[in-house]
Amino acid sequence: MDNTDPFHILALDGGGTRGIYTAQLLAKIEQAFGINIKTCFDLITGTSTGAIIAGAAISDIPMTDIVELFETETPYIFQRRWYRIPLFLSKYPSEQLAQVIAKHIPATPLNEIATPLMITSSEIAKSEVHIFRSNYGGHDSEIAPTSKEVCLRDAILASCAAPTFFAPKSLDNLLLADGCLWANNPSTIAATEALSVFRKEASEVRMLSIGTGHSTNMYRQRRGWGFITGWGGVKLTSYVMTLQAQASAHTAKLLLKGNYLRINPEIDRWAIDTLTQLDNLKSLAERDFEKHAAEIEVFLGI
Repeated sequence: MDNTDPFHILALDGGGTRGIYTAQLLAKIEQAFGINIKTCFDLITGTSTGAIIAGAAISDIPMTDIVELFETETPYIFQRRWYRIPLFLSKYPSEQLAQVIAKHIPATPLNEIATPLMITSSEIAKSEVHIFRSNYGGHDSEIAPTSKEVCLRDAILASCAAPTFFAPKSLDNLLLADGCLWANNPSTIAATEALSVFRKEASEVRMLSIGTGHSTNMYRQRRGWGFITGWGGVKLTSYVMTLQAQASAHTAKLLLKGNYLRINPEIDRWAIDTLTQLDNLKSLAERDFEKHAAEIEVFLGI
């Protein structure tokens, strides 16, 4: 690529079942412009549910297929244990998630993937950030350097291991959990990668960042603020994810100025394992595509 050409980045947030919004928005882009998502971007990065979509994109899987995955497979993934003891077991068994990923995503080693891909995770034993990278063709990074000998499926499973929802993923003597703990919105690390590893100037970078919904009704004033009574237990995870996503978006916007396009709908207090709002999220994606279609077309130079 000539250094004067725009360097396009796709950054995809985590958010559990709310990822159907992202998949539907990308499906509308593919259908309306007659393109393949992979061919439009020089770097694709995703966290958790965004990692599933990013992995599908670089594997040439149509986004309509991923929308269908959310519609048909999430009731199986988020099927609660009938015998669960909350203090001792994760909310959902990881085996069901692993089966769905194996069914839909190829087991391609990261070092055989030419399209630049970043998937975020967290190494919880050492309290370190962890990034899975594909084969950048000679590029390397000092920012959370990782082995490229892991397969795509395992990287996605590690990125999806949300605390309390799924057990951590054990991989290469590491104990890995969801990237949402530090990069639910991976915009900032994607911009850093473009500037440091790909040696781009901020003015050359164009980033499309897609969220999975910003809740406008998370908390209300109340008397008790215990872990369960006030903070809402697992709701606190969603709250932290939302804060990180906002902080990353603001930082990326300041860094890239007008070259950062963030699309993230306002939603009610929908948990990351909700199964009742899939149709609503698809409708929001279709609405937002119509709203931003012209901007997306210019932004990507389609």
